[in-house]
This record gives sequence, structure tokens and C-alpha cells, in this order.
Amino acid sequence: MLKWLWTKFTGPIRDLLHREDRFSRGLMASMSGTVISRIIAFAAIPFLSRLFTPADFGVLALFGMVTSTLATLVTWRYEAAIILPERDEDAINILGVCIGLNTITSLILGIIFFYYSRSISIFFGAPELTPWLYWSPLCIWSMGIFTALRIWNSRTDNFKWISIANVGDVGALVITQLGLGLLFRGILSGLILGPYFARISGMLILLVHTLRTHGSLIRSSLNLQAGYKLAVRYARFPLYDLPASLLSGLSREIPTGILGIFFVTQWVGLYSIANRILSVPIQVVSGAIAEVYLPVAQDAKNSARLDHFTLSIFNRLLGISFTPMLVVAIAAPELITVVLGKQWIVAGAFLQALTPSLLIAFIATPIDAVFSVLERQQEKLVFNTSLFVTRLISLIIGGLLGDALFAVIMYSASGTIFWALQCFWTLRLSTIKSQVIFRQIFNEALRTLPFIIFITGVTLIHQGSPRRIVFGLCITLTVFLALRWKEFLGPGSLKNPQTT
Repeated sequence: MLKWLWTKFTGPIRDLLHREDRFSRGLMASMSGTVISRIIAFAAIPFLSRLFTPADFGVLALFGMVTSTLATLVTWRYEAAIILPERDEDAINILGVCIGLNTITSLILGIIFFYYSRSISIFFGAPELTPWLYWSPLCIWSMGIFTALRIWNSRTDNFKWISIANVGDVGALVITQLGLGLLFRGILSGLILGPYFARISGMLILLVHTLRTHGSLIRSSLNLQAGYKLAVRYARFPLYDLPASLLSGLSREIPTGILGIFFVTQWVGLYSIANRILSVPIQVVSGAIAEVYLPVAQDAKNSARLDHFTLSIFNRLLGISFTPMLVVAIAAPELITVVLGKQWIVAGAFLQALTPSLLIAFIATPIDAVFSVLERQQEKLVFNTSLFVTRLISLIIGGLLGDALFAVIMYSASGTIFWALQCFWTLRLSTIKSQVIFRQIFNEALRTLPFIIFITGVTLIHQGSPRRIVFGLCITLTVFLALRWKEFLGPGSLKNPQTT
């Protein structure tokens, strides 16, 4: 009996692990490390929230805003072109262009921060950030190298080592923050030193592996003249994709900056924790799918199957996200209270406000690689410019009114609208018919309805009892996963008649 149960439970998992299609193999390899790393990061939040104050997390969020936004800039977005050439030798030279531009740009940023770190910190209402900005270009440079190497390893299907690097990155982050937090309780340096050790660790792991595996190819292929010609050939990436990606990053990080300008860092910390909790599953699944989607989408385009493949990924993203994120939003205040403590309960309201925007972004982000595959970066730039402007205006209005929650609600509403428009347009670029898109959304909404009714009932019946509501939330998510987990790990099929 036990043997039969074990076979029934592990059989589907073994089947998934041994699938031969490129997407499933890549997704399983990428998600293995990503899941582990995000579980580590998520498990650390309750401990860190008791070692550091919301104001400390606010300073950390401002530091992360600066480094993650500028990390988008330093490679000039040439890393997105690494996938496109047919010859590995050409891809190596684009990788060399990325690393060279990353190093030069990081040095320029170092000079800027040497002179203006204090002014930047005061502008964002966090003078204690000043000493950390002096050294931030080291973090930014490491992130740029890691990004370029990750795309190269995606091209060569080395998703296993991307996963290992992700685990090393997050492991170093958590060990540093928890260790220093326990040794020097309440001292901000224990929190902010984590990103330095994390980014450098992840970069070194992937760099050592890449040199060990492809060192001879790199040495024989690198050529300054070839690199220059390829940089000119793919100039559309810095011309259009760079500002588009920079605006996308700014749109994502701008609440941290605007809340820092108009409010005390405590509000920044409350927002950042809410965003961090919901972004964990997003980074686990959406990030892993995005890493695998780009190289496979290039193959799908070459075989005239981009529409079928993109629709299958859209369906998967929709199914993974719609139910879990909505039920978590309903029980968000109680979830925050149980996990982090009563002093963080306001973060639950932020979490509810952010859910619609993060839900649509979760679905839209992986498939926006269609713009790169089709080399239509101008359209991505238009969408991201509109997104940034409307989000900035929304946050400023909330800031001027002196209401941080209203500012975040307006920010989320504008993001929801523009992410939905971009998602729809990328699907249309893949030649998927509008009626097919809306039919998939309607069907998923119907499947979500019973879960929404259940968790809403639990929340109303057990008001004032956060533990019972969180228990009901766990039951809801467990049933959802039990019913649907297998379909999410299926292959990204190139054959899907629903597109016609």
C-alpha cells in the first residue's frame, strides 16, 4: 500500500523531471534553485522583522532602489541581444561588450557617488544612507556582470548553474543579515551589508563556472572589431530597450523614492516589506519562466510557432497567479500580523493595494521578451514611458495629499492598467486573437471564484482571529496546489490549436 502511494505521488514528478522538451527541462532546472533561494529569503523575513525596525527596512529599500535601477543601465541592455546570434562566437563578443560597458559605466557612477552621495541621501530623506552609497557601484557592477552571464548561460541551457548562483546570492544575503543582526542588534549596517556580500557571491559563482566551461571558447572568440560591429548591429537595444527597461525599473522602484521624499523612512519600510512578501512567489515562478522563455521563444519564432508557445506560457502564468494572489490579498492584514508581528499590520493594507498591479506584472513580464525577439523595442519604450509618467503622477498626488496608502493605491491602479495593455499588445504581436485572450481570462476567473468565496467567508466569520484566518488561507492554497500543480509544470508547447 505504501509503495503504491509513493509511486502515485512521485510518478508525476519523475515524469516532469525526465521530459525532453527544452522548456520543461529549463524551467525545472531554473526553478529548483530559484525556489530554494526564495524560500530562504521568505523564511528570513519574520526573523529580520524582529531584529530591525520599519525605518531600517526603509533605508535598505532606498539602497535597493538605487542599485537595482542603475544595474539596468550599466550593461546598456546588450545582454538581451546575447540570445539572438546564431553563432556562439558572436554571442561571446556581445557578452564582452556587456562586461566592458558595465565596467566603464560603473566607474563613472563611482565618481558621481563619491561627490554626491550625501546630497542624494538627504533628497530621499535618509542621511544614514550616505556611507553605503559611496560603495554602491561595486554592488551595481556585480549585478551587471551577473545579468550578462545569466543570459549567456540561458543561451547554453546551463540553467542549473543559474540556480546555484541564485541560491548562493540569497544564502549570502540571509546569512549576513541574520548573523550581523544577532551580533549587533538594531544596527543598520547588519542589514545593508547583506546586498554587498550577496551580489558579489552570486556573480563569482556564475563567473567561475562560465570560465571553467567556456573559457577556451571565450579566449578564441573575443575580438574587439567583431564586438564593435555587433554593438552597431544591435544598437536598437541601447537606443530603445535601455530607456524602456530603465523606465520599467524606475516604475517598479519609484514608490520607495517618492515615499522617502514625502514621508518618514518608516513608511518606506512598511511598503517595502509588503512588496517583498508578494514579490517572493513572483520572483520564483515568473523569473524562472522569463529566463527560459527568451531562448525558447527565439526558436519558436524561427519555426513560426511563436503564437502557440506564447499563448501556452500566458495560460500558465495566468493559472499560477490569479487564484493565489487574490486569496492572499483578501487575508493580507491577518497574514502580516501572524508572520511579522502586530507592528507591521499597516503593511497588510499596502499588500492589498499592490496585488492587482503585481498580478498583471507577473503575467506580463516574462512574455514582454516578445519585443526583443521581434526587435520591436520602440513599442516597449512607449508603454514603459507611459507607465512611468502615470505612476509618478499618481505617487506625487498621494504625497501632496499626505496619504501614503492612497499614493500606493493610485500607483497600483495605474500599473494595473498599463501592464494589462502591454500584456495584451505582446500577445497580439504574437498573432494571438483577442477573443482567445479574453476567453482564457474568463475561464480562469470562473475557476478562481470558489476559492475567493471560501477565503472571504473565513475572513468574515473569524474576524479578530488572525491565526484562524491564516489557517484558512493555508487550506485554500493547499487545495489549489493539489488540484492544479501538475499542469503548471507541463511543457511550453509549440502546438496549441486555441490560437486559431
